[in-house]
Amino acid sequence: MALNALLLVISMVAGALGGWLATRTVVERQARSRVELETHAIALEAQRGGLDRALDMIRIRAERPGSPEYYLIGPDGRRLIGDLQIVPKAAGWHFVEQPSPQPGVEGVHLLSLTRRLPDGSLLIVGEDMERSDAIRDAVFGAILIAGGIALAFGIVAGLLATRQTFRQMQRINAAVRAVEGGDLSARIGAPANPRTDLDQLALAVDRMLDRIDTLVATIRRVSAEVAHDLRTPLTRVRHAIETALAQPDDEKRTATLAQAMAGLDDALRLFSAVLDLAEIDAGKARARFEPLDLAEIVDRVVDAYRAEIEASSRHISVSSARAAVVAGDADLLARALANLIENALKYSRDEARIDVSVSEQPGMVTMAVADDGPGVSDGEVAEMLRPFGRLDRARRESGNGLGLAIADAVARLHRGTLAFARLQPGLAVEIRLPREPAATAVADARLS
Repeated sequence: MALNALLLVISMVAGALGGWLATRTVVERQARSRVELETHAIALEAQRGGLDRALDMIRIRAERPGSPEYYLIGPDGRRLIGDLQIVPKAAGWHFVEQPSPQPGVEGVHLLSLTRRLPDGSLLIVGEDMERSDAIRDAVFGAILIAGGIALAFGIVAGLLATRQTFRQMQRINAAVRAVEGGDLSARIGAPANPRTDLDQLALAVDRMLDRIDTLVATIRRVSAEVAHDLRTPLTRVRHAIETALAQPDDEKRTATLAQAMAGLDDALRLFSAVLDLAEIDAGKARARFEPLDLAEIVDRVVDAYRAEIEASSRHISVSSARAAVVAGDADLLARALANLIENALKYSRDEARIDVSVSEQPGMVTMAVADDGPGVSDGEVAEMLRPFGRLDRARRESGNGLGLAIADAVARLHRGTLAFARLQPGLAVEIRLPREPAATAVADARLS
């Protein structure tokens, strides 16, 4: 606040000084022009009609209000007209301070021009600069008064603004300290429509705290669900090991240990899926993005699952738009598609039909897996996308509930979305990806 006031004062003083100097220059220039004009007119009159005509002209001009000061010295050195006490006899311009004949009265500040006439006479014409100085000082004083009023208003307005800013900073600081102390529910209470930069900062901090609160709650929930999902296989492993230790028969002991190994494999798969999800959310895979043809990825993944699907009495079909190119990571997109196919294989009925497709829309490529199963309701979509989220009817199946969550994370990593479309009957799960400009150029090159 003090710095702003100081800068305002400096700018006002600089402006006033600049105005004062500019006014002084203009006034002096005008005074010189007037003195030169008077001197030239009198010298011309003396040249034409002699010194007496010049004296008559000076007397007439001297009677006009605001006229210059005149002083004429004849060829013999006698003063012919004028009452200057200090007479600058050297030719040219002079600044002369003329003392007042009356005691206690300020003298006259003259800007004078001395000129030698053709007959040897000496003509001095001077302009009283006191009138010009008074005008200049009045302008300078008006600037200072206006500046002082502006400074006072600026200080008052600055104090009010500073007070409001200080209060807002206190609220921000209190909220940050509360969060630092572990209270993730603390908020600044920023207005929905910010009017100042601090309001925008407070709103951004509130949104950041909302995001942090959501992430921490998600971590806690996922941690609890991981612990819950690990407890079952680990309990089975412990029970199998205890049984094996008490089993005298080698073959039965081996079979029991095999069950324990299967339980450990389930736990490791869960850990691996959680780590994969964390790595995808971290976004490090974007450094590996390159132009990819989704149709090639779909063909490769479907070929890997075709035998398993047909062995389960289900049918699979593929329809792909050629050169459906996006920028992305081939392994992650294949992993997402595999998760969608596994979900369709796991939860669809016998003899079901599974359709895998790649289609193009303006600026977008969609990879979809559809089946003619029971489908889901709107309320079940959020639960299916939540890590470890599983519908009640799916809990009897094996799995950890991370398949769709990983597919959703892969879609978001590629700046796309995962969407559900209800069919009659069935459900289609779509991964919609943007066509990047670089990918579009690659696709055009392949088509040509």
